[in-house]
Amino acid sequence: MHSINHTDLFHFHAFLLADRGRTESYQKAIAQTGRPGDVVLDVGTGTGILAFFSCQAGARKVYAVEASPAIELAQQVCDRNGLRDRVVFLHDLSFDISLPEQVDAIITDIGADFGLEGGVLGSMIDARIRFLRKGGSIIPHSLQLFIAPVEVADPYHRIDLWKRDLYGLDFSPIRSFAVNNYYAARFDPQSFLSDPAPLVRIPLAEAAGNYVRGNASCIATRAGVLHGIAGWAVTELAPGISFSNSPINSTIQWQQRFFPLETTVLLRQGDCLGVTFSTNDGEQWRWQVKVSGQPDAKKSLTEPKRQFEHSSFQGFPLSKVRPSRQASSHKPKLSPKGEALLFLLGAFNGERTIEELETELLRRYGDCFPSRTAALQFLREIVTLSA
Repeated sequence: MHSINHTDLFHFHAFLLADRGRTESYQKAIAQTGRPGDVVLDVGTGTGILAFFSCQAGARKVYAVEASPAIELAQQVCDRNGLRDRVVFLHDLSFDISLPEQVDAIITDIGADFGLEGGVLGSMIDARIRFLRKGGSIIPHSLQLFIAPVEVADPYHRIDLWKRDLYGLDFSPIRSFAVNNYYAARFDPQSFLSDPAPLVRIPLAEAAGNYVRGNASCIATRAGVLHGIAGWAVTELAPGISFSNSPINSTIQWQQRFFPLETTVLLRQGDCLGVTFSTNDGEQWRWQVKVSGQPDAKKSLTEPKRQFEHSSFQGFPLSKVRPSRQASSHKPKLSPKGEALLFLLGAFNGERTIEELETELLRRYGDCFPSRTAALQFLREIVTLSA
């Protein structure tokens, strides 16, 4: 449980609103798809812009869902624009809400360099199954992911930093984790070692699960040093309306994603690459790359020169304690701090003040906290989440 950095929140949402390519595309798609009298669900409303576009398109009711404090900002804007009688704000995750009626449309902002981060696919599938009436619409309509092998020394040097001695100390154990992470980056098409390749297309109205897997084949169009794979997305909002963060013809301000390889590979023109990506709702990514030589006279591929297996699940050291505690065979027992939490939940009866609860918490469980301030913070976070 951590406090929210409001500066980051303002910066992020200002960035979204200032990206006219993205925002105006959503406005056009909602105007094209929406009908007067529609009931709309906006998943992850942020500062409310898509909900307000729906009102402009004639929606009778918009359920605007947002788990972050940005919902407070959205309500201020809603009141200022006289839309409070048409927008219902729900401060929660979409998985945890219920609605009094089915909706005619579901909208969400796909704000991601590689299209799927943030669990957006799972939340949209859940909302579609539970809330969307038969024949209803979804914005965005689909996502298509693209990749290209790239020669990019700049982002790669941040990974190789860890294999050097720094200030007389050996930091090399960190490199194996760094190379299993993916990074935001901007690519020039001149860094491409092949033509871009489509990886997978995801129709949001039809997707059955949040596991996504895609394959692509690439042929090197020039010789160069392969550092990793660049990834980006094309987001189709409605027929004829889409945007992309492609390095070739980007229409929005988003960067792309860089997926590094354990070691660099010298490619020759005509070499073949097989690339496979998979993810469970964008939370963890796995990327596999097979580098082969040029096809022989029978157009058969030669034996792979190199094969790489990467996963962001291996991108940080695992706690030696937490996995064992989460094992099915583990028999959990409350820690002293867990007992303090249980006490507080039982004490939330609407009769005790925060000051009284704090006094009792310190009397019973004072040894669990390094300071009175820490105990009060613990109490207030539990109140915020549970009461």
